[in-house]
Amino acid sequence: MKTASGGRGFALALICLLLLGLPVLSAGRGRKLTLAISDQRTGEIFLQVPVQKGDELSYGWEHSFEHVAWTEYFTVQSDGSLNLTRIAVGGFGAGIPAEMDCTYRYEDGLIYMENIHGSVFPEICWIHSQTQMQWIALDGKNIIRGSQLPQRARMRLRISK
Repeated sequence: MKTASGGRGFALALICLLLLGLPVLSAGRGRKLTLAISDQRTGEIFLQVPVQKGDELSYGWEHSFEHVAWTEYFTVQSDGSLNLTRIAVGGFGAGIPAEMDCTYRYEDGLIYMENIHGSVFPEICWIHSQTQMQWIALDGKNIIRGSQLPQRARMRLRISK
């Protein structure tokens, strides 16, 4: 009888330890990340969506001077930073990086700059143009269109825990 009772006590203690320990163990891995697009001056939030490490954030716009399509692709990092992984652009010209340390390929009328290293951003800030910014997407699905954000506003895209 002592063994059975002691065994139950041990099992109960083990279950309690596991139940109490699970939130602590999962806290580091299960932290939620949130992408927010806001006005830099007023703090007004225009979009807030959950994201996770490894998600691909992309945004497409038209270059204001060259008038070529430009898409940048970032990977969400565990700390919320954004790692620029590739750029697709319709050509080279004013302000378009032509000599990056990356690989280049030409496909479907676009130049792809890939395998970009060392371009990690804690956030993305810009002065918004409804005509130049076309869309922002998460894992290939549009989450907001440029026309949904205020013209000439100072915008910030940031991912936080």
